[in-house]
Parts: sequence; C-alpha cells; structure tokens
Amino acid sequence: MTTAHPQNAPSVRADGDIAAERACLRCKTLFQSEGFGERICPRCKGSVIWKSAVPARDGRSRQG
Repeated sequence: MTTAHPQNAPSVRADGDIAAERACLRCKTLFQSEGFGERICPRCKGSVIWKSAVPARDGRSRQG
C-alpha cells in the first residue's frame, strides 16, 4: 500500500543524487545537472530532434 505525500513535504533524494557538472549523453558538452537523472543538456532537450523523438516503450516484451 502506498501513501500520498503532502505537497509541502521535503523530497527524499538518494545520497549520490546531487547537482553536479555532467557531460550530456547526446552531445558530450558539460552542463550543470540538477541530479544524476538529468543527463541531457538543455540545448539538446530544446532541439527539434529531441522534441520529435518517439517516446520510449514501457519496457514490456512484445512476446506473449
């Protein structure tokens, strides 16, 4: 069972999830990332190619 978090509750982050300078996975340019989940730089996220990309699948196999 999951419980709802109040909107004003502080977010819980993993120990290594810190803001840091990281290399973009697309263009390799260094940028200031908010955490380890942010690996694509703002310039690449703003590109037409990024915005028109097909959404990732949910990971389930197509085989039944």
